[in-house]
Amino acid sequence: MGMFTDWLRKYTGAAPKKRDAYAATYGNGGGNGAGFAGAAVNRLTASMASWSGSVNMDLDGGGISILRARARQLAQGNEHGKRFLSMAATNIVGRSGPMLQVRAMQAQRDPNKKPALDKAANDAIEVHWARWCKKADITGKMTFAHLLRVAVKAMARDGEALIRIVRDRGLPYGMALQLLEADRLDHELNMVLKNRSIRQGVEIDSRGKPVAYWIRTKHPGEQYGAARSDMERIPAGDIIHLFLQERPEQVRGYTWFHAIILRATQLGGFNDAAVLAARIGASKIAALERTEEAPDLTATMADGNAPTGGISMNVEAGEMFELPAGYKLNSWNPDYPHQNYESFSKTALEGISAGLDVANHNLTGNMSGVNYSSARIAELSEREVWMILQDATIFQAVEPVYQDWLAISLLRGDITFEISGKSLPADKLAKFANASRFQGRRWRWVDPGKELEAFAKAVELGVTSRTRIAAEQGDDLEDVLDELEQEQELMKAKGLNPTPNQPPAAAPAPDPAQAPEVLAAKAMADGNVRAAEATARARAAEPPVPAVAPVIHINTTLPEQRHEIHNHLPEQSVTVEATMPEPHVTVEAIMPEQRSADAPAITVINQVQPADVVVNNNHPKRAVQTVVRNAADEITSTVTTYE
Repeated sequence: MGMFTDWLRKYTGAAPKKRDAYAATYGNGGGNGAGFAGAAVNRLTASMASWSGSVNMDLDGGGISILRARARQLAQGNEHGKRFLSMAATNIVGRSGPMLQVRAMQAQRDPNKKPALDKAANDAIEVHWARWCKKADITGKMTFAHLLRVAVKAMARDGEALIRIVRDRGLPYGMALQLLEADRLDHELNMVLKNRSIRQGVEIDSRGKPVAYWIRTKHPGEQYGAARSDMERIPAGDIIHLFLQERPEQVRGYTWFHAIILRATQLGGFNDAAVLAARIGASKIAALERTEEAPDLTATMADGNAPTGGISMNVEAGEMFELPAGYKLNSWNPDYPHQNYESFSKTALEGISAGLDVANHNLTGNMSGVNYSSARIAELSEREVWMILQDATIFQAVEPVYQDWLAISLLRGDITFEISGKSLPADKLAKFANASRFQGRRWRWVDPGKELEAFAKAVELGVTSRTRIAAEQGDDLEDVLDELEQEQELMKAKGLNPTPNQPPAAAPAPDPAQAPEVLAAKAMADGNVRAAEATARARAAEPPVPAVAPVIHINTTLPEQRHEIHNHLPEQSVTVEATMPEPHVTVEAIMPEQRSADAPAITVINQVQPADVVVNNNHPKRAVQTVVRNAADEITSTVTTYE
């Protein structure tokens, strides 16, 4: 290696790069170290694919038929496979199928007037469509909704469904539908034509648009009769090829079980083995073992022969017996159900639910550990998937059938008004076709009370409408209003009150200022104010104190006084603390003129200590009253506030 390195460095100026020991882990990226780890080719990725063709090529060579056969086996023999098909039919189609809503407007002669719905014509189309849906199946065995449910199950299980449109004057409204299995579309027919090609039984043009379908006249799996199955070329306008396209240029559909076939099959086998092992363990199977010296006495102990040719011996419950010399009884007790059985099955079922894009509790029916919040999150996510599949089904199957039916029925004059019996004009086909739409089924709320409260608030705020709320429930607001109107008229005709009993209005809240205890407090406070004012006037009317000394300073300190007024009102407890202001009294007395001296000036200063007055009134709050007087010094009003 050293000589080679020296030679390479001499003639090229570079030595070989050192081998990266971790290239198998994160990839070598074509030698620059910036590649994808998932693209590495080594012993760790030997089982992974290293080449990919078109989706049509992946389905060639019998791949589509093998997938279809295994999916059908899973749907027929596995409870979760059957459950998923039922969920698909129920959530995509529902009980009554997509609901037709026609909103054509009347002819507008006056541009200043507000356009109005052509209610009579709209109702006539909806009524006749509902009548035809009851006879849509050419065999007369299924309604249109039932036919759609079968087709959706076929699309989920087989990957695709074929619906043939049969037009015949002898049929009701001139047309009917024939449901065919996907096996009739020959997947082995591949051919290159001029400007066209046939790929897996579908004839397509240069743009990839289907032109015709090559349909077998007999089901290839039907063994009854020896007639040879021929091929029939049916124009694309007469065939509805219903499948969920996952990749561009895809011609045929494949089963929705493709991602979970292996896991579901293995889990089913594991469950069968676990149940069988538990049954064997409960049966206490045992075997007799004898030594080489012991004689063969099994024939004498046997109760009969087993179906496999051996002998069998049955033992009843509670029976005790003695084995011959040299014999020993060996019991076989399988340890099942095992303690890890539940956790293993739960993990496997979670993977299956993820592969089918549904909530685990809906697929398995196991509601343990599910609360309102988790159920709401799971339901909203799953319902979004179902609505996407609803739109695909309506676009591929329902709307094309309706457009053909509407055109044929208008031309035949089969759509008539209920009262007059006149037919709708055929030249209005575009008007009615453009004004028609289908509403897929919707679901009830997880918590109706909370949802209705939220919708009411949204309508009040103006962020949604009643029409949208009704549509989310799969209803038509116009139909709901018509039903309410008819219901009210019927109740009036029967002498019943159509307005539900309203709860009595709540009494107005009482005014706190008019409460009896408040009025009593006001009256008491007013009386106290009047008494204090009368006392002050009486003191002012007293004569002046005569002077007896030339200059006398009298400092009178009154003892602290405490007045307590107790007023007990029923069932109230309020303490009002009032502090009287400190009084300051000045008395000036003028003595008569004396001959020997000047007139003395006498100043009497009475200092009264502040008195605390505690009024124990059983009131809810502390009242402060303000007295308003007029010019005549009369009390005109009192204003009481509470602190």
